[in-house]
Amino acid sequence: MSEENHNPDQHELEKIRMRKMKAIMEAKKRKEAAQERFVSISEKLDFILKVVLDPEAYNHLNHLRTNEPYIYQAIYNELISPDVIQNVDYLLAIIRGQGGVPRRIPLDAIIYLERKIKGIKSKIQVKRGDDMMDLSSFLTKEK
Repeated sequence: MSEENHNPDQHELEKIRMRKMKAIMEAKKRKEAAQERFVSISEKLDFILKVVLDPEAYNHLNHLRTNEPYIYQAIYNELISPDVIQNVDYLLAIIRGQGGVPRRIPLDAIIYLERKIKGIKSKIQVKRGDDMMDLSSFLTKEK
C-alpha cells in the first residue's frame, strides 16, 4: 500500500516540478525577447544618430560615451525624445526612402549641448592696453 500512496505523490510532485520548470523557461524566453528588442531598438537608434549627425559629431558623441557617460546620456536624451523611440521604425523607413537626411547636425551643436550640460559659458576676452577683461565688463564700463 505504501508504494501505491508513494507513486501518486511522486506523480503530483513531478507535475509541480514540470509546471515550475515550464514557468521558469517561459520567463527566461520573455526576458531574452525583451533584451533582444532593447538591443534592436538601441541599434536602430544608433543607426539614426549615425545618419543624422555629421561624422565628426558622431565620433565626438561616441568619445563622450566612453569618457563621460553622464554627459553622453544627457546629450542622448536631448537628441532622442520618447517620440523618436516610439516611431523608430517609421523614421528608418523615411531615411531609407529618401536615402538619408537633407542636413546633418554639425559638431558645433553637440559641443554646444556638452558645454550647456557642463555649465560652461562662453567668454570673450577683450584686451585694452595691458588690461584683459571679458566683453560684458568692457561694454558696460563707462568711458
